[in-house]
Amino acid sequence: MNVDDSPRSRRSAGKPPATRLVIALSRDFATLRHIRDRAVEFVRRHRPGADADAVADLRIVLDELAGNAMRHARPPCELTVSLRDGRVLVEVADSSADLARPRDVYGGGGRGLALIGAIARRWGQIPRAGGKVVWAELDLSASGVTRRTGDPRV
Repeated sequence: MNVDDSPRSRRSAGKPPATRLVIALSRDFATLRHIRDRAVEFVRRHRPGADADAVADLRIVLDELAGNAMRHARPPCELTVSLRDGRVLVEVADSSADLARPRDVYGGGGRGLALIGAIARRWGQIPRAGGKVVWAELDLSASGVTRRTGDPRV
């Protein structure tokens, strides 16, 4: 586990640095529950007042984003959870240039991005040299949520 407040944190000028957790992902699906539990524990430790429903939503988003990368992308993959104010940003970076896209629903899945779109405040993806980052931002309070897309780093 690597928590840091370093300049590497994604932040805008004038905003305090985000508290971050970074976890390397493998294709071992047996570790997915452990990864999700570590990330949720990180959020609870740093934001003890987080709404219980928001934390439950976070579990779903973590499962979907990490699971999608483990299932569809090429390693290396990395999960980053960043906290700032009352928000949590979940990012999964991988080395596949193929952008995430909704798939036809079938008996074994295909609903992940639709679920993320319904739960997250906003979500999207950012192509980058050597791959992409798929991200979702959630509010940690019980207040109403406005969904929109855009770059979460601003």
